[in-house]
Formats: sequence, C-alpha cells, structure tokens
Amino acid sequence: MLENVCGLVTLFFPDFSVAVNMLKLQKQVSFIVLIDNTPNADNVELFKDLTDFLYIRNNVNLGLSAAFNKALNIEQVQNFDFIIFFDQDSSVQDNLVHTLLRDYDNLVKKSLKVGCIGPAYFELNANKLMLPRSKKLLCDGVYSVKSIITSSMLVKYSDIKQIGFWNEDLFLDLADWDLCWRFQKEGYLCCLSTNTYLIHRLGATIKKSFFFSLREGSPIREYYQMRDAFQLICKSYTPLKIRMYFIFRLCVRPIVHLMFLPQRGLRGKYIFYGILDGFLGKKGVFSR
Repeated sequence: MLENVCGLVTLFFPDFSVAVNMLKLQKQVSFIVLIDNTPNADNVELFKDLTDFLYIRNNVNLGLSAAFNKALNIEQVQNFDFIIFFDQDSSVQDNLVHTLLRDYDNLVKKSLKVGCIGPAYFELNANKLMLPRSKKLLCDGVYSVKSIITSSMLVKYSDIKQIGFWNEDLFLDLADWDLCWRFQKEGYLCCLSTNTYLIHRLGATIKKSFFFSLREGSPIREYYQMRDAFQLICKSYTPLKIRMYFIFRLCVRPIVHLMFLPQRGLRGKYIFYGILDGFLGKKGVFSR
C-alpha cells in the first residue's frame, strides 16, 4: 500500500537536518511534496539528494492550511489514495507510515469509518509521550480521540476532499483541531495509534513559573492563537467544552503570558491585534 501514499511537508526556514529527515520519509512513501513558506527564499538545493519529489516555492508565508491545500489541488497528488501530512519539526520513525496504514486497514475491516489517524508523539520540549486523557479503545493499540496533531496525520484523499480540505481561515496552530472536528461532524472517526510514535517539537519551550509551567512560543504565535480562536468559537462543529475553553483562554491567557513570559511589549502587541482582528474577522498573515 505504500505506493499509494504521498507525503506533504510544510517548510519554514528549513536547515540540513530537515533534508536528512526527508530522506527517511522518502523510504516510507512513494512521492513527497515540499511546500516552502519561507519568504523570498529558494531552499530546493537542500533536498538535492531526494528523488520523486516536488518542491513548491511560495516566497511568502501562506500559513499551514493554505500551503497544504495548494498541494492537495495538484493533479499528481490527487492520484494517490492516501496523504500523510508533516511539518519540519517532526522526526520520522522507521515503519511509521506502514504501521498507520496497517492500523487504518484493521479499523476499516471492523466496518469503522476512519477520517484520520496519527501516531502518539513524544514532545521534546515537555520530554514526555503525549497521550490524551479522553480516548476510547477501538482495536489493539488504536483509540478514538477528539483530535490529533497535523504532523503524521494520515487521511484518504477522497475523504479529506469530501469535507473541504484544510480551513484556510486558520493560519497555523488550530487547523488540525478544526480538521478533526469537521471529520467527526460528517460521521468519521479521528484515531490515535500507540503502535508507533513520532518525535516532535511543538515550536515552544517550557517555562516554569512558581507552581505551574507555561509553553513559551514565539510572540507572533500569540496573534494567530488569539485571532483564530475567535474563528472556532463561532463554528457549530466546535465542541461546547472547547468553546468555553477558548473563551476562558481569551480572558486569562493574555494576563498570564504578559506576567511571566519574556518580550512583554512585543507579546502584548500581538495579543492586542489578535483579539482585535478576531473580532473583525480578519484572516491571513499578520500585516501591521
């Protein structure tokens, strides 16, 4: 079945370690599409040792959703049965794709309608294997969950096409949650396999403050996380509990982050415009 899998990978200022990782991925899929969101840069030479791949240079940061959709609309990609999504912060483990395909097939044999499946992941900043508290066992080592992360998410092309691909209103962090919830709205399952795992870095360090820990991300991410939360609060398919969580986060998170995280001035600016643009319904890249 591996000949029916295409890997889509978003890039943003990639380095040599990303190229090495892509060589590992190439052994597990038949074709790779690299979508480079690095502004005004051509990084194709980094991947000169790859074969059977396509490099897309955007010259601007389109965001995760728009970048993936650009690749999904390429005719060559449409010919594959399965798509597996990655970002450059993940380390591909041996037999990851094979294991996910096997688990997907086992679920289908049980007459289950699978929308997406991904592995458990070891988060480097937290230094632990990340597993959701709420999960329901479906078969050996595979669970039904509310959402999985983007990287190593395996879908059938026809299924993701049916729900409308990625939501381009969401620029970055919340796009995977949105996709999972739209799958579930259409009666699909969102599945997590513990039979394989991914090594991943969420793009933020862990900062300990008194009796709790904070995830210290880039200040610009404050903007997208605040703004795009407004988008999901307004969606009918967003679980009520998550809507309440977003409302709480919009109220509390700015105070906590400005008290305990560095670059307060810049962080405050992005938080302010994130809330403002969320109210205004602004989309796309931050432009002020």
